[in-house]
Amino acid sequence: MNRKDFLYVCGMALPLSMFGLSGKAMPGYHEKKKEKFSFAFLTDVHLELNNEKGSHEGLRKALQDVKRRNVDFILFGGDNTQTDHLKKEDEQTANAMHAKFKEIVDECGMECHFTIGNHDRFYFHNGEKDELGYKLFEKYFGPSRISFNHKGVHFVSLNSLNPDKEGNFSIGAEEMDWLKRDLDAIGKDMPVVVAQHVPMLSLYYPVVEGNFLGKDMITDTKPLFELLKGYNVQLVLQGHQHIHEELLERNHWFVTGGAVCASWWNGPLTDTEEGYVIVHVDADNRFSWEYIDYQWEARSSE
Repeated sequence: MNRKDFLYVCGMALPLSMFGLSGKAMPGYHEKKKEKFSFAFLTDVHLELNNEKGSHEGLRKALQDVKRRNVDFILFGGDNTQTDHLKKEDEQTANAMHAKFKEIVDECGMECHFTIGNHDRFYFHNGEKDELGYKLFEKYFGPSRISFNHKGVHFVSLNSLNPDKEGNFSIGAEEMDWLKRDLDAIGKDMPVVVAQHVPMLSLYYPVVEGNFLGKDMITDTKPLFELLKGYNVQLVLQGHQHIHEELLERNHWFVTGGAVCASWWNGPLTDTEEGYVIVHVDADNRFSWEYIDYQWEARSSE
């Protein structure tokens, strides 16, 4: 990755939503070379079961907007719906919520890959306790950690919900070992994109709430960073915060992808409109991206 080129594309390492840039394309970096492919990163949909606040129409509109841009695939960033608060007797409802999300996504007919979010968990499976809450997500969307290759780029979607000793979000030693083996298999040169729901690096709390508690980030950022910097990681995509944020840390880019639902379908959150990220990859495997406001308007009557 060429640092000078990326500074031209994305500017200073600050949360761009604070400056009113949500939904506006970056400068035409990806137009300098023929585009090889693009993909969309959609995170934090928070689909409601019974279409409260118009969430079904909102997701469909976002998917229609993505489809018309001719991207190769969609990568979801987690929190498809919100089942983590439901109880054992609500298992049928939990299944219906994930099934509805999958139904709407399948309607668009596009290739999709999925990342697990904290609200996608449900702590029962077939009436039995599911300690970590991953099984219902995996029933509908496949393993909670995946990797795949696309046109010479390696993609990894991590499960960032593994609890550490204090019960906080982390990647965890087992998944770190899996990731190391996965990356060793593709080598040091192949470009890599990493996606995870809970951020590896974010300024949400100091910038938005004025504190430095490090809440809602994984607790093993440093060991993960140290692991990743030995490979050709071009971009880390993150969710969870519902703001559009772009951080450059020692030539590593961290992009928090806003939220399809913005403020839980109640309108913008701290100037970040309902939206998603499109990532462009050119013929030289250089990356650029833009945040897309897909023009959803919250229902003021609900």
